Amino acid sequence: MDNIFNSFSTRELAIAFWISIGLIACMFGKSIRQSIFRFIKSFFAWKISVLLLVFFTYTAFCVLIFYKLNFWNITLLKDTIIWTFGFGIVSLINISKANDTGYFKSMFFDAVKWTIAIVFIINFFTFSLATELIIIPIIVFSVMLQDVASSDSKYKKVENLIKNIFVCFSIFVFLFSLYRTIEKYSELFTIDNLKSLLLPVFLTITFLPFMYLFNLVSKYEDLWVRLRFVIRNDNDRKRVKWQIFLIANFNINKLMSISKNIAMPVNVYNDTSKEMIKQISKGQYFEKK
Repeated sequence: MDNIFNSFSTRELAIAFWISIGLIACMFGKSIRQSIFRFIKSFFAWKISVLLLVFFTYTAFCVLIFYKLNFWNITLLKDTIIWTFGFGIVSLINISKANDTGYFKSMFFDAVKWTIAIVFIINFFTFSLATELIIIPIIVFSVMLQDVASSDSKYKKVENLIKNIFVCFSIFVFLFSLYRTIEKYSELFTIDNLKSLLLPVFLTITFLPFMYLFNLVSKYEDLWVRLRFVIRNDNDRKRVKWQIFLIANFNINKLMSISKNIAMPVNVYNDTSKEMIKQISKGQYFEKK
């Protein structure tokens, strides 16, 4: 347990402290408190509950495999929890945006691109807890101030000033971290730190098949609902569903193309043929003569 607590950096402890303060403060506002309770209640809807259960089970299974391969140990529990409730849950919430394979390719490259090394270095060397407790709210307030300033052109000078301050601060933090990295390279380049760096990448890579399959099932479910209104005859609808599955199967690009283009050939030209489905799966449709 001590190893787990000691794995938290002063920055992570400061962020956790201010989040706790923020949540406590929100409890005093009735409307905010009700909104939070409604948000929490939404997670108990049966579909969301099942999805979260499957997601947590799948993540635990991946972690078990990493453990069996002697990659994962208890010191990585903090990183695993942060990835699960950060990247993992957020990705599931935003899964509706994944309308083609490019989304997943982008996620894969984002997980392994070289900038993760910079983020790791910057987060590895932190300031004292007291300093981090002061810096965190200042950064949050500045981001909020910049967001407000960017909403109106008359505050352009204020927005530029805040941006310049952020740039200077970022350069300072990077140079400080780079200096500490060179000075204490032996502390940074260790097996444990390498595992901490690679764990989010491996978790993301193993998460992609799960997210792809879940997204595919969701898109099929949405299309089946739409077909109830597009094709009234039950036998025709079942036949079209089977043809769509045979043609699109696990290809989300074809499935989305069919979903977007099926209404016109069916409603306008009364065409439910296999050839029509093949054409619209490629983004093409030629009216039957």
